[in-house]
Amino acid sequence: MECAFFGVPTVTLYKTSWSTYQIGRFIVNVKWLTMPNILADDVIFPEFIQNDATPQNLAGAALALLQNESRRQTIKSQLARIVSSLGGSGAPERAATAILGLFQQ
Repeated sequence: MECAFFGVPTVTLYKTSWSTYQIGRFIVNVKWLTMPNILADDVIFPEFIQNDATPQNLAGAALALLQNESRRQTIKSQLARIVSSLGGSGAPERAATAILGLFQQ
């Protein structure tokens, strides 16, 4: 999310132990793991998970971003929309109000 906040196009990877990955596959049911992708409901940051997180895949995706100015600009504008959709400052107060509202119902 920090990269999203600052508008930095990036490539993401997630790698864990084999057993943790196998268990997680059955517990977690999401399209993406990267928070900006989840918020956008689309692929903004390329994701490489477990066996796909190879040096070749990561380097290829990073080079593709570095060599494609229009793609980087598209990602930056998508990130700006995501960040603005989160609202302005005061998130802790809004969250506390929402939680208190649940108890008042």
